Amino acid sequence: MGDFEIKDKYTFIERFHIKRINLFWKIVDWLACKINYLAKIYDKTVGNEYRRERKNFVLSKAKKILHIGCGSYPITAMVLAELDNVDVVTIDNNSRAIKRANQVLKRKNLNGKIRAELGNGIKYPLDKFDTIIISGCSVPKIKVFERVLKDAKSNSNIILRSSIADAEGFIKNLNPPRGISIVKKMENHLFPYSKWGSFFIYKK
Repeated sequence: MGDFEIKDKYTFIERFHIKRINLFWKIVDWLACKINYLAKIYDKTVGNEYRRERKNFVLSKAKKILHIGCGSYPITAMVLAELDNVDVVTIDNNSRAIKRANQVLKRKNLNGKIRAELGNGIKYPLDKFDTIIISGCSVPKIKVFERVLKDAKSNSNIILRSSIADAEGFIKNLNPPRGISIVKKMENHLFPYSKWGSFFIYKK
């Protein structure tokens, strides 16, 4: 990838931290699927952070969005589906998560606007999408990120979500190839132990 350099190995402590965060969100997603009251809280807390991201990054201009790493409760896709005239595809490499995600979409009558599919971010076709969002819980994130930067079509927008610590490491080691630029970034501080950053990247 030319001069593009990004950390490709984690220490034991870093791997433990990533697994702990991912487990936390898997549990939250699962509970939101099962308990309607918790789903409403999820929609108003995490959902509002994603709405803030949607506004700050002007995603209202997007026409076809791919979200990588939807989990069991596809809150990102549901927030994006609030936009007019946008086609949303959300994928996850866990078949059980996709089954639950489709149940949630059916319950909320969003099947026609959101398509949830079993898919691998390293292999899923990217050529139809003008906007690609990489979830903070997508695995393996570094390989997915590298692949998206390489294979996303020209004039596309890429949003990388990650914990603050991981994101700082990503960006610190990022030496973008020609045509890749970080346009904007924002931080989310929803919970004391669950802070993450969102980076808006443009591929010329």
